[in-house]
Amino acid sequence: MAAKDSPDATPTYSFQGSSPADQFLEMARIHHLEAKQLFESADKARAEDRQEEYKLLIDVATSREERAMEFERAARGECDDPVVSEINDGLEETRVNFTPYAPTVMTEEELLFTEVPEDFKRPPLGRIARAVAWVGGLVSK
Repeated sequence: MAAKDSPDATPTYSFQGSSPADQFLEMARIHHLEAKQLFESADKARAEDRQEEYKLLIDVATSREERAMEFERAARGECDDPVVSEINDGLEETRVNFTPYAPTVMTEEELLFTEVPEDFKRPPLGRIARAVAWVGGLVSK
């Protein structure tokens, strides 16, 4: 029996039937792992003198580590779900900075002087299409 098949092995992503605290701890574990990998990649980038990549990786790793800490606090019950809090913060910002939709209405004079973009214009008729239209015009008379 392989190690991953053993009953004692911890499942990778099984949230079904587990408590919210367990879910938060699992998410924190994943974020810590990502942060560790990002810090290692940053060290490699620094050793190879890729400073821009180093700074970017450090910033991302730090944010991952902070998010892991938020999940751990949520697991201990010290704060609400970080994802829900982030969504609620975005909703509040949307509520504060809401701009109602106000379509612009053009007058008839403005419409007369507007130019249709090339992409919306009909392509010119070819020789065959002009000939068919000319013959069609003769037949319909």
